[in-house]
Amino acid sequence: MPAQEKVFRNAGWLIKTVHGPIMGDKEGDAFRRYLSAIVLPEMVFHLNRVELVHEASGVVISLNAFDALAGWRHEDLPPLQVRVAEEWRKAREHEIAQQNAVQLTYDWTFTTPYTCTVVPPPAPASQQSASPSTTGSASSTTSSDAAAAAAPPSTSSAASSSASAAPSEGGKEGEAAGGLSLQALRHHPRGVADFVCDTPAGTSAASAAPEAPHPSQATGTAHPPPTQPPSHPAAAAAAAAAAAAAAAAAAAEPVPACVWQPTSEQIDRGLLMERDPILFYDEVPLYESDLDDNGVCAVTAKLRVMPRCWLVLLRCWVRVDGSLVRLRESRLFCRHDMRSKALDVLQEVRYCEGGFKDLRRAGAPDEGPAYTDADAAAQVFQAVAPVGLKTLQLRKMTLPQPQQLPQPSLQAATATPTTTAMKPPSSS
Repeated sequence: MPAQEKVFRNAGWLIKTVHGPIMGDKEGDAFRRYLSAIVLPEMVFHLNRVELVHEASGVVISLNAFDALAGWRHEDLPPLQVRVAEEWRKAREHEIAQQNAVQLTYDWTFTTPYTCTVVPPPAPASQQSASPSTTGSASSTTSSDAAAAAAPPSTSSAASSSASAAPSEGGKEGEAAGGLSLQALRHHPRGVADFVCDTPAGTSAASAAPEAPHPSQATGTAHPPPTQPPSHPAAAAAAAAAAAAAAAAAAAEPVPACVWQPTSEQIDRGLLMERDPILFYDEVPLYESDLDDNGVCAVTAKLRVMPRCWLVLLRCWVRVDGSLVRLRESRLFCRHDMRSKALDVLQEVRYCEGGFKDLRRAGAPDEGPAYTDADAAAQVFQAVAPVGLKTLQLRKMTLPQPQQLPQPSLQAATATPTTTAMKPPSSS
């Protein structure tokens, strides 16, 4: 069954959603090979994605299944032990020791720290001709074996990390072997996947650190190596003046475009609650699993476009029966009816998690109907907040300043009556 696309234009944004079937064995083998994964969720929608293209700058914000699973492999949370499995292991400890059995440990809940994928604008033709050996970014091209052996990007506590696309050579080898290229799986080879997690672990071709940083990953200023202190007073004064000039130049540098920066700005929920017509709405599943009949994991993206703004909600919802409920949300918001905010994309990353016993002590309902889906779990965490809140980050990405910014419009440039009539659930 071919994939179905929905395309919508409004206020300088080209918005596209793609729905396709569950991936087959061929695509599953390619996913496992590139992700170095033993198992995958039962339902992976490898063609499904959400894309928001800023037409003036060429920047693309994308959500897709491969990068979401690359985030799962990148974070590699410790495996959760359910009560039945722990009892089984304790009852057979002697037998396991005698047989020297090797226990395969991985995060079988498929929890991902993925927030989105950002594709920077294409390089000018002059830069492309000057660097024909590159893949359109500053990262060097390496072989797939070297990429798979590279370490993942380093992260700090509750900080964001980015993973660059694996090089094209590995994709060509996969195609030659009758498989699928990594570019075909990621849809945007130059895209930079954004992960927000505590501790990185594991390596994979999708989360390999590039030899050179991608332009959209450069969040700081390079400093020269320390030198010996000058012995002459004049030399010391000159060195101090040079250091002051360098510091002033660094402070005067503009904030790099296409980089997520911490901010105090918040998503305008008042605007989202107003009765503006919904011009376009869609819900796109990326992957789902029943966790071997131990619960459920679902990663889904929701999108709605209003005359004055758009909102994207990416949710990773995990419920392990008799143990815990986990909800990770990433909201993307852009207000395009004000020229001063038309180039700013705000992001709110919120992670909530709690065991059922802890939630009950905080006044939440017992395990059951209150946790049947992600919306119900979100209401529970909102009712018992701040209990269960693990991470909250506010970030902003400023799009590159185009030479001529289109005038914001309160009317949709393209009407799609078949999609605008859908009434979405609350996702603010």
